[in-house]
Amino acid sequence: MSALKADDGALPRQTPTRFAALDGWRGICALLVVCFHAPVAGFIHEGAFFRHAFLFVDFFFVLSGFVITHAFYGRLRAEQSFGRFFGARLFRVYPLHLFMLALFVGFEVFLAVTRGPGEAFQEGSSLPALAHNLLMTHSFGFLSGLSWNYPSWSISAELLAYGLFALVVIRAPRALIPLALATMAVGVVVIARLDGTIDTTFHLGWLRCLVGFSLGTVIRRVLWTDGQEASAGENSAAWTIAELAIVAMVVVFVDRLGGTILSLAAPFVFGFALYVFAHEGGLVSRVLKSAPIAFLGAISYSIYMTHAFVISRAENVATVLGNKIHWPIFSAALDGKRLMGANEAEALLALGLIVGATLLASALTYRFVELPGIALGRTFLTRGDRRPTASRRAAA
Repeated sequence: MSALKADDGALPRQTPTRFAALDGWRGICALLVVCFHAPVAGFIHEGAFFRHAFLFVDFFFVLSGFVITHAFYGRLRAEQSFGRFFGARLFRVYPLHLFMLALFVGFEVFLAVTRGPGEAFQEGSSLPALAHNLLMTHSFGFLSGLSWNYPSWSISAELLAYGLFALVVIRAPRALIPLALATMAVGVVVIARLDGTIDTTFHLGWLRCLVGFSLGTVIRRVLWTDGQEASAGENSAAWTIAELAIVAMVVVFVDRLGGTILSLAAPFVFGFALYVFAHEGGLVSRVLKSAPIAFLGAISYSIYMTHAFVISRAENVATVLGNKIHWPIFSAALDGKRLMGANEAEALLALGLIVGATLLASALTYRFVELPGIALGRTFLTRGDRRPTASRRAAA
């Protein structure tokens, strides 16, 4: 997933730069992942661009590497505090992960009560898979498929990236860039050899994340210098042309190459886009910083983590409703997949309802799960900082 905001309050940022346009990108990419997973008929299912929208997860990985390096590299070197850094990241992602996992478990319990034990906790919703989801190890190749809240595999992978990044910065900062470059090179080769495309999740999802995260780190440490974004507005027309060209490049790449071995270039395509839009110099960046898209960026993690549950319950409701009113809500795709919408209009209606419900659920989880989780982490970590001080005073 998930490219998570570094500004969680638990640790100060290295510089005040926020990269608001990249926040907008994150929100739009989260919605595109929703469209990718939405089981609706028509052009959403048939169009190559939406079929390949899983690639936007790689944008999250590159963005995470960039913003985490930007926000915490200097602080980690100065304070040498792995526990505080990793604790902050854990409190940023785990509360919502745990909340959504609880919702999925609750539904399986409901199935067990209403349909019998044999109808629940099967396949991707098994108890062993639940243990791996709780331990955040479900992108490490231990399972044979996606499980429970299936988009959360990327959060599992990102936690590994956070930990390795902090360890290298603290213990061997000079090795950060050489290790990042080696990870990118080896990772692309291994994924190409074993999976054939970048679309690896439960198998080599951790390595896919490390490739993108490493690229983001390299961009921030090698290519980016503080203050670049401030001077970007000097030639707005040129930046606007560059931004439009980047958008066109991303669309063509995802549409034409997303299902081929060349999809392995996705982190580098998104890395190029990230570098351009980090300057925030053109008209597209100003649109990305507008209030509606900024809101999407703010709740993007919730969008990413809630949409699978919303989609599953939408399918349940549509099934019951279709049986009650004898209305053919579902249709069969050429690949045999059951899709919502017997025609294009119904498919668009279904997609609109799924997106609307996801946005509503995300606004609620952002307010009542994400933000309290961040606050809890801040309190816990601050209290942990105070205890040694008090002990030293007592000893003195």
